[in-house]
Amino acid sequence: MKRLLEPVRGEFCSECRPVQNLLFSECKLAMNNLPNHVYELSCDVILIDGPSGYHEAAPGRMSAIFTAAVLARSKKGGAAETHVFVQDFDREVEKVYSDEFLCRDNLVEVVGKLGHFVVARGSDDRLMTEFCSVSASVNSSSSSTSMA
Repeated sequence: MKRLLEPVRGEFCSECRPVQNLLFSECKLAMNNLPNHVYELSCDVILIDGPSGYHEAAPGRMSAIFTAAVLARSKKGGAAETHVFVQDFDREVEKVYSDEFLCRDNLVEVVGKLGHFVVARGSDDRLMTEFCSVSASVNSSSSSTSMA
């Protein structure tokens, strides 16, 4: 699963930044086909519950998790933090991508299959190049316990 992240990690400094305008993003994980006004919203809560990812033909939630992470960090107004809820957080894809983009340090709690993250707004799109202060691969291997 983590090998799926390797190609994207190479794009982090240029296309896959934590703070950016997703409408014009070249990052392969970015969802840039939503209605234009969505990218201008300052959401205080984001729920990720799709697309499906429980079978091989399903697209999974990698793009939704990445996009939510960028929207939370890129918002201009509203609260300084965004609450991001990831449904089916017990599954490998959701956990690995949440660790990478929403960051284990931002995980507030896990209740059943729902992971709750609080993500702070980013300061400057040119200066912020990493999603997490500590590498997700380090976090994933060192903390495999559930908070539920």
